[in-house]
Amino acid sequence: MTSKIVETWLTNSQEENSMFDDHYPLWQVMIDRISEKSLEGKTVLDVGCNQGGFLRVLYQQKPFQKGIGVDVARQAIEIANNNKKDLPIHYEARNDLEPFKSEIQVAFSHEVLYLVQDLKRHAQEMFDCLQSQGVYYAALGCHSDNPLWSNWKKVIEAESNLEVQNYSLNFIADTFRQAGFLVFAQKFMLNDFMLMKESSTYFPNVMDSLNYYWDYKILWKFVKP
Repeated sequence: MTSKIVETWLTNSQEENSMFDDHYPLWQVMIDRISEKSLEGKTVLDVGCNQGGFLRVLYQQKPFQKGIGVDVARQAIEIANNNKKDLPIHYEARNDLEPFKSEIQVAFSHEVLYLVQDLKRHAQEMFDCLQSQGVYYAALGCHSDNPLWSNWKKVIEAESNLEVQNYSLNFIADTFRQAGFLVFAQKFMLNDFMLMKESSTYFPNVMDSLNYYWDYKILWKFVKP
């Protein structure tokens, strides 16, 4: 992970608590797009899992043998473990992946890479924790090739307890390639009706929302040979 351990990653924890509803349709796109038809018998990892919602949704649709969620925010992990009930998922507050070397078959992250302070180290950690032919899916719209990012970065920096990075898509691709991955990517292309909320700093107008989710949010697929 390489980011410091914090109590909450957002200064406003109430906003953090409301992320499930906003992220659910985006998680659904990730689940629908992954190459694996089944996760039966597999160990999966969610990096930057926040309050654990993604793995719970994933298990409902593609049950796995074991799920691991890690995040640097202690309060989020406490909530995640309280909400998991009897699911085969373990959530842990940590900023490294050392215990999971060669254990993971499929890994995920959603809007996490831009909060990773040392992307080269993160790419190497992911490579080391994946088994041969393992896959890491990472969704990201917070990058310097997104024309909205210059404004977003300022807003997020004011709200985040973590340092916000300014990675380009080329830098991300090169970094994971240098770590040993085969690097694939596609536009997120949220192909569904989107709720148009009132104009905001993030999306000043309707076309900003449409263009972002169709063109600028990216789904990476990093494959360990």
